[in-house]
Amino acid sequence: MSRRCVVTSGSRMTMAILVFLLCLAGLSLPAWSATSQTYDFKVFLGKDEIGRQRFEVSSEGERTQVRIEAQFKVTFLYITVYTYRHTNVETWEGACLREIRAETDDNGDSFFVNGILQSGQLQVRTQAGTWSGEGCFKTFAYWNPEWVTGERLLNSQTGELQPVSLRVVGEESIPVLGVPTRTTHRRIITDKFAVDLWYTLNGRWVALQSTTKKGDTLRYTLQ
Repeated sequence: MSRRCVVTSGSRMTMAILVFLLCLAGLSLPAWSATSQTYDFKVFLGKDEIGRQRFEVSSEGERTQVRIEAQFKVTFLYITVYTYRHTNVETWEGACLREIRAETDDNGDSFFVNGILQSGQLQVRTQAGTWSGEGCFKTFAYWNPEWVTGERLLNSQTGELQPVSLRVVGEESIPVLGVPTRTTHRRIITDKFAVDLWYTLNGRWVALQSTTKKGDTLRYTLQ
């Protein structure tokens, strides 16, 4: 409940301003607060920098929205041999996916994933067809280690549900923005690839590493 504040006609202007500010301080504030985090990575293939990927995560109460943008270009002898672009907007309710809108250009091959939760079912439409299912679905939510759980995760490029196994490798010290930092090393394993992830001890995502089909190392470095 707000307090009643009175300023007499004889008060000086500075006193009136001070009392007015004290009145504002006594007003009730909303129970929720909005928070946001940005994860901006340089992406390397072997020793070569090939692009960027950016994750913007904003939360308000139980609702979280994630905006993802990636753009890679691989060159050989100054000739572009591979390009990749990906945009994705996800909306989560608690720890469950509520909506996803993703588009990908993988070296000329186009993909899209449109999904929304309706009547307790996630309805998903992709270039390969449609499917629906009940339950709490999750994508590869690298930015939140507490959400990367379960036996299947939704691939935001293809719209497929991929079987996964998850494990904590252990604590390691790695350089983060040039500073040695204690981290927790986690690993996601699928039938097609494995992804290694590192988080600070308070849960902030700081690094990623995987291996391509050709055996090259794909590495994300926080900037």
